[in-house]
Amino acid sequence: MSDSLQQVQQSLWQHITNAIQHHDGLPFSDFMRMALYQPGLGYYSAGLKKFGEAGDFITAVELGSLFAQSLARQFAEVIKQLEQTVILELGAGSGRFCCDVLTALDAMDQAGNLLPEQYYILEVSADLKHQQQQRVNQLPTHLKDRVNWINEPPSKDFNGIIFANEVLDALPVEVFQYQDNNYYRLILNLDNDQLVEHWHDFPSDLLSQIKAKNLSLSDGYRSEFIPHLTDWLKALTTHLNQGLVLFIDYGYGRDVYYHPERHTGTLVCHQRHQANFNPYHDVGAQDITAFVDFTAVAESLKAANCEVVGFNNQMDLLMGLGVENLLATEIAYSDYYALATELKKLMMPNEMGERFKCIAALKNLDMDLSGFATNRLYNL
Repeated sequence: MSDSLQQVQQSLWQHITNAIQHHDGLPFSDFMRMALYQPGLGYYSAGLKKFGEAGDFITAVELGSLFAQSLARQFAEVIKQLEQTVILELGAGSGRFCCDVLTALDAMDQAGNLLPEQYYILEVSADLKHQQQQRVNQLPTHLKDRVNWINEPPSKDFNGIIFANEVLDALPVEVFQYQDNNYYRLILNLDNDQLVEHWHDFPSDLLSQIKAKNLSLSDGYRSEFIPHLTDWLKALTTHLNQGLVLFIDYGYGRDVYYHPERHTGTLVCHQRHQANFNPYHDVGAQDITAFVDFTAVAESLKAANCEVVGFNNQMDLLMGLGVENLLATEIAYSDYYALATELKKLMMPNEMGERFKCIAALKNLDMDLSGFATNRLYNL
């Protein structure tokens, strides 16, 4: 471990311990928020290499351009139905998706109306924002001038697309345990400078959120949920006048998410392409995620006046968008082996093909989406 990383982790640990002492305990959701997003110190804020072979994990975006080119086809379908469109990407990672999508839309733009007027990136990490800006600056002027960074959702009405890939899994979660017909909240305390877990009563607002799921659980069942998800999605979509909301992430519908066999929850950490299940290890130097309850996402989208029109897996989405045709086109310009490897990782069930789910919602827009021709809404 480098001295600089050690200093960052020590500073982060001091912030966490101060919060525990000041509040006489820290909910897991607050711990996760600090571990990932504490300004200048958290995992996503401290300048660590996160993506690619040299990082901790590889997303579909970082495998190559097939993913973004496929999604550009879906975006183009929506853009054709709207006027003065905007694309809003949440948590844009390295910025590669933004660049690849704009490049693909530009290549398809025979009539001059497929490019969005603005491409907004909502990014909470100053370090990632800097990386994104460096990559975007390599685009042609007519593309890079469309990209702007914002710190909160747009405050004026807009038409367009809200997109996020592997963002929902990194939203801080509440950890609960079900015992004796009640739900208890995980609170962290300190014992000899070590984090220890305790269970406390939930405040009424959070208790109502978990009870609304109508779960049937056994004693000792432990799992997670995203608190205030509806409020977050309402804030995100309130100024979307017409358009598409598309989230891609790993997760399940509620019945599978809270299956009796999944009684220890879904929290998983990533470091150097290895998974572990200890969020208290190497705090600030590893990613902490939880699988997504897509039924909760669907309910929250509906509460935000969006109509959920599609839920399938990544393989079906990409097939519906003609990724195999893209592969045939790209082979003429690229290395066949590299493209075949990329496609396999995107599509195979034992890779990303079935593990990643895609949920689409439309707001004030009636249209068919090619990526959801194979639709599995019943799994929600």
